[in-house]
Amino acid sequence: MYIDYKAIGQRIKRARKQKGFTQERLGEDLDVSTVYISQIENGKTKINLEMLIRIATLLNINPGFFITGVSYHTQDYLKSEIIMLLQICPPERRQLIFDVAKVIAKYK
Repeated sequence: MYIDYKAIGQRIKRARKQKGFTQERLGEDLDVSTVYISQIENGKTKINLEMLIRIATLLNINPGFFITGVSYHTQDYLKSEIIMLLQICPPERRQLIFDVAKVIAKYK
C-alpha cells in the first residue's frame, strides 16, 4: 500500500494555516522542533499515527482527512473531487454527468 506523505504534509500545512498556526506555534504545542514540522509538511519525513492524531486534535480536524483528503463531516464533501473529475471529462460527458446528477438530486 502506498502512502503519499507529501499529500498528507500539504493537507496539514493547509489546515495549519487556515487555523492561524505558524510552524513555530504548532511545534511548541506538540513539543517538537519547527524543522520537524517543516519536514512533515514537505513530505520529507514519515509521520507516525500518534503524531498525526496529535496534530489533528490540535487543529480540530478529523485525522482521516489528512490521509484521504476528504472530510465526511462537511457540506463540501467530495466537492473538489467532483470538480476535478469534471475538468478531465470531455464536454459531452459533462452534460451526461449533469443530467444524471440532476435526476439523482430530484430522487426522493
